[in-house]
Amino acid sequence: MGGQTIPQTATEGAHAPIDAGTNARVNTPVPGSAPRAAVALPGGLAETPWVGAIPVALGLPSFVRIPIPGTSGLAIEFSPRGWVPASGSTSTLFFQDLTGKRHLRLDYGYNVKTKSINYHWNQSGTHADFGVADHAPVGRLGTATYQAAKYFRYAGRVLLIVGVVFDVVSVVQSDRPLRRASQVVAGWAAAWAGCEVVGAGGAALGTLATPIGTAAGGVIGCVIGGAAGYYGGSVVAGDVYDWAEGTRFTPLPETSAP
Repeated sequence: MGGQTIPQTATEGAHAPIDAGTNARVNTPVPGSAPRAAVALPGGLAETPWVGAIPVALGLPSFVRIPIPGTSGLAIEFSPRGWVPASGSTSTLFFQDLTGKRHLRLDYGYNVKTKSINYHWNQSGTHADFGVADHAPVGRLGTATYQAAKYFRYAGRVLLIVGVVFDVVSVVQSDRPLRRASQVVAGWAAAWAGCEVVGAGGAALGTLATPIGTAAGGVIGCVIGGAAGYYGGSVVAGDVYDWAEGTRFTPLPETSAP
């Protein structure tokens, strides 16, 4: 076989194109390190600073007295008024006046009416408003409402703090801090007012159903009114600031006294 020549096939010696990605002599990026394309958000949202509108609106119901129309001064609250035992209140949802003497509150503990421990309503001077008897037990919906109110009381306050932090940061990072600060102040004031007004409307509608409906309607209305008030107040404050900053007054010509 020393003097024989082995014929080559038609494809032998032909060079197939090499994929650059598999060429060992080509520097390839480390897996997972390839740069990602920037995602363009509509309306310049990527450059929009975080503001406290959402956390403020969600947290306001835990702090604001939401009026209940037609009840002679009762309002939805998540903290008791008036005398509270040293161990703290066992109630989590309150419909009460400013003194706390007239109230309907959702409570958990020993029920003197049923002689057992359960979730029930405690009321004083509010039977004509809600038609709920003192120590009337509540069902599953009332139990769930009790627990929700218990946690919302603290979660709402945390959300308010988060809203404050967001707004402070937005003022610090703004290229026009005075303008942004005026928007924040106006936004908070309008949010508070919107929470009370729209929350009162929601509470009035909810009262047509049950006291729990009163609470749900008031809280939802407060959130909606708070968000709308914050955004509306911020926009108006910004427009007013721009108008004042860009306005130039021409003094009247001086004239000699007659």
